[in-house]
Amino acid sequence: MKQNTLLQLSLISLLATLTQPAFAKFTDGKCDHVLVGSGDIQINRQWDPATRTCFIALNPRNVDNLKYRDYYFSNQGEMMVFNSYGDGPDSTMTASRDFFIMPVVNEYPDYSIEDNGDVTVKLVSGHLFRVSAKDFSIVSLTPGTFTEKALSPNNQGGVEIMLLSGFWIDGGFRKGGTRFSNPNFKSGIHSAKSSALCGAGNSTFLDYDSNGNYTFKFQGTAFNSYIAKQCPQFPAAP
Repeated sequence: MKQNTLLQLSLISLLATLTQPAFAKFTDGKCDHVLVGSGDIQINRQWDPATRTCFIALNPRNVDNLKYRDYYFSNQGEMMVFNSYGDGPDSTMTASRDFFIMPVVNEYPDYSIEDNGDVTVKLVSGHLFRVSAKDFSIVSLTPGTFTEKALSPNNQGGVEIMLLSGFWIDGGFRKGGTRFSNPNFKSGIHSAKSSALCGAGNSTFLDYDSNGNYTFKFQGTAFNSYIAKQCPQFPAAP
């Protein structure tokens, strides 16, 4: 039976090492393990030593019949929208819509609990993603806009984003896993400064190990160089 968190599903390649005895702590305390609730939100922050991934997951605390949506944010810039449509095989009853939001300007994702209980995640790109403690709906994406639809296997994950700064790579929607896990799939790269869409193979911006884990290849000026070469239709990166 599926657990009430994407962090315990074997289909997520980044988390394939969850069966190890324990997660190591950062010595600076910036990614110490946190498991705390606020209203209908559970906040789970952990550090995966195998992939050197610091991640924050927001999960709904009130779930009926294994039907829910939750969110995952990593220090590599990944944002995952995970959906569970009910009891049944992962291949048909789970799905994800995956993004990388770039460039990375902060070392780790962070979170805050607002006065009314809402939770705001500060992505490593600097964008702020706020979720309602009342009903787990998205409150805001700053700077940017979003649309959120009801849970359904027929609406591409139910969440669309449009940013007003930076870049976002849309890996697309996939049942039973993430499209980023396949190096042969293509993704769409968007720029906040352009309405153009740039296509790119996953292997051009992701590295893969023998276990299927993926990591983002480029940071800082290397990312700017990649965008300039891969997406010449975009304005030059700052």
